[in-house]
Amino acid sequence: MQRYVVRRVGALAVTLFFVSLLVFVVVRVLPGDPALIILGLEANADSVARVRQALGLDQPVSVQYVRWVGQALRGDLGRSIQYDLPVGALTLSRLNVTLPLTLLAASFMIAAAIPLGVFAATRHRRWGGARCSCPRSRWGSSSSRCWRAPPAPRCSRCSGRST
Repeated sequence: MQRYVVRRVGALAVTLFFVSLLVFVVVRVLPGDPALIILGLEANADSVARVRQALGLDQPVSVQYVRWVGQALRGDLGRSIQYDLPVGALTLSRLNVTLPLTLLAASFMIAAAIPLGVFAATRHRRWGGARCSCPRSRWGSSSSRCWRAPPAPRCSRCSGRST
């Protein structure tokens, strides 16, 4: 049992490392210089260099990654460029809306999943059992939300309109 737990924790650590590396690389390859975004396109080179130094963008990428991971582990997620507030505080301020919505969605999910699971288990290899529920669950988990949601025309990805 101990060996299993150690392997799982090791796999978790490796997964977290690669996910953090992927997020870091994706953010770095996005077009645009953060210093220019903060200062605007009309900024002079000296002020851009000062902002790049203040943000640590003048350091090697490996140093930036280690510093970014260290700050994230301490809970320092940086400052929002748009609101000029700590990202952690912004996230916490949105929890009073997000948490009830998440709990409501989870309660709907549980209210539907338990009876459907019992139904499928009691009708194993009969009509309405796995033959009926498995294709539906596969369709529900693999299809786009735009295809199965009734308000799909309001979704900008589906209708081609921006909302």
